[in-house]
Amino acid sequence: MPARIYMIGPQRDALLALPEDETTVVRHHSLDVNDLAAINSARTPETRLGYALQLCCLRYPGRHLRRGELLPAVMLDHIAEQIGIDAEVIGGFARRTPTRYDQLLAIKARFGFTDLTKPMRATLRAWLEAEAVGLTNGRVLLGNFLDELRFRKIVISGITVVERMAAEAMHAAENRIIADIDNRLDPATHSRLDALIAEKTHDRQSRFSWLREPTPRVASASLVGILDKIALVRGIRTPAIDRRYEPRMEQFAREGVRYTAQAFQQMGSARRHVILVATLREFEATLTDTAIGMFDSLIGRAHLRARKRLEQTVAASADQGRDRLIRVADVLEAVSKAARAGGDIAAAVAAVASLDTIDADAALLRRTTRPGRDNAISEIGPEYRTFKRAGPRFLKAFTFEGRKGTAPLRAAMAILAELDGDWRTALPDGLPLGHIERRWQRYVVTDDKIDRTHWELATYSALAGALAAGDIWVPTSRLHRSLETLLSPSTDPVPAQVSDIPDPHVWLDARAAELDTALLKVSGGLTSGDPALFSGDRLRFPKEPKTDLAERDDGRQFVRTCYNLVPTTRITDVLSQVERWTGFTSHFGHVSTGLPPSDERSFLAAMIAEATNLGLSRMAEVCGVASRRTLLRMQTWHMREETFRAALGCLTDAIQAEPMAAWFGEGWRASADGQAYYLGGAGEAGGQVNAHYGRDPIVKIYTTITDRYAPLHQTVIAGTAGEAIHALDGILGHESNANLSALHVDGGGVSDIVFAVMDLLGLDFEPRIPRLSDRRLYSFEPPKRYGRLAPLFGNRLNRDLIVNHWPDIHRVIRAMRDRTITPSLILKKLSAYRQQNSLAAALREVGRIERTLFTLRWFKDPALRQLVTGELNKGEARNSLARAVAFHRLGRFRDRGIENQQMRAAALNLVTAAIILFNCRYLDRAVSELGSRGVKIDPALLSQLSPLGWDRINLTGDYVWSDGIELDADGLMPLRIPDSYRESMSR
Repeated sequence: MPARIYMIGPQRDALLALPEDETTVVRHHSLDVNDLAAINSARTPETRLGYALQLCCLRYPGRHLRRGELLPAVMLDHIAEQIGIDAEVIGGFARRTPTRYDQLLAIKARFGFTDLTKPMRATLRAWLEAEAVGLTNGRVLLGNFLDELRFRKIVISGITVVERMAAEAMHAAENRIIADIDNRLDPATHSRLDALIAEKTHDRQSRFSWLREPTPRVASASLVGILDKIALVRGIRTPAIDRRYEPRMEQFAREGVRYTAQAFQQMGSARRHVILVATLREFEATLTDTAIGMFDSLIGRAHLRARKRLEQTVAASADQGRDRLIRVADVLEAVSKAARAGGDIAAAVAAVASLDTIDADAALLRRTTRPGRDNAISEIGPEYRTFKRAGPRFLKAFTFEGRKGTAPLRAAMAILAELDGDWRTALPDGLPLGHIERRWQRYVVTDDKIDRTHWELATYSALAGALAAGDIWVPTSRLHRSLETLLSPSTDPVPAQVSDIPDPHVWLDARAAELDTALLKVSGGLTSGDPALFSGDRLRFPKEPKTDLAERDDGRQFVRTCYNLVPTTRITDVLSQVERWTGFTSHFGHVSTGLPPSDERSFLAAMIAEATNLGLSRMAEVCGVASRRTLLRMQTWHMREETFRAALGCLTDAIQAEPMAAWFGEGWRASADGQAYYLGGAGEAGGQVNAHYGRDPIVKIYTTITDRYAPLHQTVIAGTAGEAIHALDGILGHESNANLSALHVDGGGVSDIVFAVMDLLGLDFEPRIPRLSDRRLYSFEPPKRYGRLAPLFGNRLNRDLIVNHWPDIHRVIRAMRDRTITPSLILKKLSAYRQQNSLAAALREVGRIERTLFTLRWFKDPALRQLVTGELNKGEARNSLARAVAFHRLGRFRDRGIENQQMRAAALNLVTAAIILFNCRYLDRAVSELGSRGVKIDPALLSQLSPLGWDRINLTGDYVWSDGIELDADGLMPLRIPDSYRESMSR
């Protein structure tokens, strides 16, 4: 049984530390009339101040004031000011031990403080166990316990006692939950659970291992296989779980997905059964999302193949088009001549070509010259075979719920499920058609008859769109739940006060006035300014001046000089040094115990193997510190999304605090950019081809960094996915203490909805918008009010639409701010509606206001354009460092699952963050060294430095650790001082 809760030293010390910030001091150490009366009963200023200090210390942090303890100045001054005494008199009180002891007894008696006695612990243990049921983090329980002791006025004698009580309560609560859930399982369920890990799908794989296999390539058989797994999970028939146990069940699931069948067999039966139940619940949600994703991919592939077939048909008809047109011209000419001469028209036509040939020519010409866009639906029929078997099975596997407007679609889905792909059963009368999109209609209804193939495909296509948009949802899914459920917090929400939501009319009046003023100012400037800035019906933005070549050369020379002083080292030693500075590996707690990695070098080797794309097997061969099995154990039990996020936050804070980093930026700006990585091997099946990057499948890592180069967040997205909906994930989803207020993105991250969300969150969105000259402006007033700008305007802004959806808009914003939902998930749903969703339309209207204001700023302010370009260049430069780190196996990701790709991206981001911190610290020393040797340093050159250099770091193949590195008093390696510098110093 654990006797302690794992914490690093600073975390443990902070629990009972005296408050050092003014907010905490004012909250806990403000004295009322009764307090002052008791304090004034002391005779001298020294004893009165001592009395007040001991009273406040008993209240918060809830312990005795220690003899000789150094008091924070803000705490001492605040208390002394309230009782009207000079804080300097504290020295006299500290020397009188009997007075301190007598006062302490008097304070406890007067204010009701008691000591933590053994009889009292039994009552507190009951409270602790009840509180621990819904928690998985012992530190949270310990913090709650300390608050409860303060509330009950129980003096905390020391952290060891309460820490042991909290640890015992966590252990007891876990045993209680396991026993309770296991008792609800009948013997038949026990047998089914045991069979899951004992029975084999084939000689070398258990059924449990089969459930955990990564998703194969996009195919109808793959969807059927996923549905088979879901059927197996549901066949276990596990009971409902008490909601209070949900946090623990999630913790058990995190453990269970990592256990092998053999590990399960070595557990006690009760624990094994409960962890299997939790894991199966996780499998069902994950497999549900996987099945829906596979179904959507099959629909997308069907449309893509239809489009390609249409393009091939058009290309083929174009090759034959000249001959066909000449033949049609000959027929028309023969008809005309025969008609004029009174001859036999039929004979004249037959002399040119047969009627079958003419019919074929006419059909092809009509097909290729029909008005409007070519419709790929005409070529989608052959894709029906993909859905004939898998489609009905997919519909039967889930309970689909939806909005009222989806009733025709859900009725059609029910019919499809009942037909089960059996064409021997005729379509029923009154077949629902309300869900059929316009582009499908002429193919579904032909000659007043229903084309079954196209009707079924149209229904499947409509279902995919409705799932993406959130019009239809699956309750057992994690990603495809109803919008109401997604926006609802998992815990009981704090009711939003009406005053929290600004009045929409006041907000719109202010924005309308600001927008009108800005538009009038720009239009007036165009009238009297350079006409070259306005051409036709669009603005022309002037090109930015190029940096002076001499200035650029000076900057490059300075950068080379600084980096020449940085010591040369291996990537292994870089990570070890950064670990000594920050302790970032302590955030990689074991999924079961929360303890950090027991072997630092083995863990760092596994981290480097992931980041460099080398792989665990090759790393085990070259590093010399661990076997592949050890590295795999480190990866499996310590590397998770939440541990990477916490460790990255630790490194981000360290970079932000570096003195050198202050030259790179002010610390409150961030930028986001995507970087493409080609896929290879088994990973190719999960990628998509983006023509911008060639014909090979790719994924993109979308990374957010601060203006001081500190990485904040990363996520893996599909190669063809739009970046706009992911732009907010980084700025809202990081765990650092960076206080960000502005975000810059490149063209892929721009959308009106992102403009709206950023503004409503109180953040500045300053992107580099591609083809900004082609974008429309928007206003509440008629366009003619703005003179020469009038041709640039789109439709007038809809004020009523914004007002009507104002509460819903702020509900979405609140959910993002409180991290109830990932911004990319909700924005993806809002952007997926074919017929524009009214909430999405309202957000888009708000975004158009902000985008118009930003466009006008961009037009008028060259400094803004230079700033945004400079910030985005930092992200692109950081991408070069990431590319240099992940160079093994041609830089291609070969991971089969998105989870593995996410882990590789997180490791890569963490290693680049460590390199950036390493460079910041040593560049700072290098600059100081140059200054100490009399080198005059232009501050403008310091801003041109960047901590992204890797020339002095060996990234390639040499993955061993140095045991005898020479370090100075600060724990740093000596700089590489050139001999010329040493000689100048000796002279």
